[in-house]
Amino acid sequence: MTRAQSFKLFLKHFSKEKLPLTLSDDNISYFDRKNRPLSSDVIRQFILQKAEPMDEEDEEFTEFIACNIIPDTKNFHAIVYWKGTLLAYDYIMATFDDNGVLINRKVIAGTRSDGQNIKRSVATIDQDWIINIIAGEQVNKNEQYDPRRSKLMTMELMANGEIIFSLQDD
Repeated sequence: MTRAQSFKLFLKHFSKEKLPLTLSDDNISYFDRKNRPLSSDVIRQFILQKAEPMDEEDEEFTEFIACNIIPDTKNFHAIVYWKGTLLAYDYIMATFDDNGVLINRKVIAGTRSDGQNIKRSVATIDQDWIINIIAGEQVNKNEQYDPRRSKLMTMELMANGEIIFSLQDD
């Protein structure tokens, strides 16, 4: 089987969801139930391919869940998958060419903790491929979350498959 054929089979793991789509801790179980599990072979072949020399490797207990494919792309494919590791749960958008070669990859939402502080972000992908992200931090696990410390960020999926980032000033 060629790489392009393997890549087409890989894409079938991801559901086609209508945009706008919100990604948060609350909806990972939806994708886990709806989509076929990713095999270790496709994870190694497509998810773990390196875009940068410093890209991290997966750990022994890392879990990946196929989420969705971004509709109506031309000349590239964009997917979102969930990566769970110890104290870090990320929604990651990745873009590929038609042969499954990685173009770009960015974390767009998730939850991270150092055991004391918790950082959460929620992303909404709209019809124009604008990714609006609200990120906040609970500084002490025993204190309530303060929404005044939240930040709004925006990413955009470009027509060439690049994912660009900009911080919004208030």
